[in-house]
Amino acid sequence: MIEEIIGLSIVLFIIGVIISFLTLALFIWFGAKVASIKNASYGKAFSAAIAITIFITIINIVFMTLNIVSNGIIGVLITILIAIWVIKSIFSTNWGKAFIAWIFSIVGAILAWIFLIFVLGASFLF
Repeated sequence: MIEEIIGLSIVLFIIGVIISFLTLALFIWFGAKVASIKNASYGKAFSAAIAITIFITIINIVFMTLNIVSNGIIGVLITILIAIWVIKSIFSTNWGKAFIAWIFSIVGAILAWIFLIFVLGASFLF
């Protein structure tokens, strides 16, 4: 019984992570299209979503290991810079277009959260 619950929890977690990557990639791809980035594809956006998540996780682990507060203004700025750099690198574009793509990904993510709050109710956040 416990094994089944643990197995189901792992499967649901993996599904949630995949949905999260797919959603973030969609918003990055849309932002890349709005920013007129040439050869913007959903595959590149998906790669960017995974890379951003990995790099930010590594930075947070390093910050925790060094006992640096990563949720302060410096941590936020580093996170933003990393996300824009990843988009710039994967899409082979300039900093301005990467920034525009990143802004649209953030706005899209916020709108998705607002949608989920209205559809599922705020209780799913806690």
